[in-house]
Amino acid sequence: MKIPWVQSKTISPIITQKTMAKNKNRKKTYKDNSTSHNKNGLNSGDPLNFTANEDDNVTLTCIVDVMHANKSLFWTRSVDGTSVIVSEYAKGGNDTSHNLVFEHVKWTDEGSYKCNVINSSGMIQTVETRTLFSNMHPCRCEYRRRLEHWGSKLIPNKSRQELLKELESELQKMKKDLEVNKTQLSSSIRRRSSAPDKRKSSERMGLAGAAFICIVVGLVILMDLLTIVKFLTNSITFWNYKKMERDKVKNKKRQMRKRRFEKNEWNTAITESTV
Repeated sequence: MKIPWVQSKTISPIITQKTMAKNKNRKKTYKDNSTSHNKNGLNSGDPLNFTANEDDNVTLTCIVDVMHANKSLFWTRSVDGTSVIVSEYAKGGNDTSHNLVFEHVKWTDEGSYKCNVINSSGMIQTVETRTLFSNMHPCRCEYRRRLEHWGSKLIPNKSRQELLKELESELQKMKKDLEVNKTQLSSSIRRRSSAPDKRKSSERMGLAGAAFICIVVGLVILMDLLTIVKFLTNSITFWNYKKMERDKVKNKKRQMRKRRFEKNEWNTAITESTV
């Protein structure tokens, strides 16, 4: 939704450099498009508010009547009073191209934008525009703001130790937030894993799982029983074979003794008859 006076998604805060006539009797003239102006001829007043949707093409226009070589122009941005960086995807916003253009604006570009012009005396003159975006996610925005805040605070050339010292409080806070209570976690896991589930699909899955486990266990037991029976059968057969072998040996020895005895008796009988 856009306010009525905004057209083509363009915001136009006006910074006007006063132009003075050479004739002293002529009045000074201004290009005035705001509620008031200051002694330097710049328009001021309440910040302009603008609401846009993501991916809109938004142009923040800063108009300067006269841009001398010794002047410079730049844009700044703040969120909730905290200065943050202007998006690197924004085009323009400098001495040669005054307008700040967002071809596909994002929710991260929300904030209060100021068009700053440094005049010949070194004074900074500004006009502020507040830009808001719809369909925003508060958590994402808050996290993004924190990133931007620390991005503006930290100096790239600092050493690792200096950065750790700078971020010590935040790191301790993050460590505390990420710390896990092992006892509470284990208790929660046990409670959730042992909780009854009355859904029919869960019951069917449970019955199928129980049946599968019973079949597997039954097959294992059956295979073990068959193995035991086979082992006992082989053992009995082996012992019977050994017993038969022993009986054969005993019978053979008995027959040999009997034959020896009969032979001895026959020899004795012949000797006696001869005598």
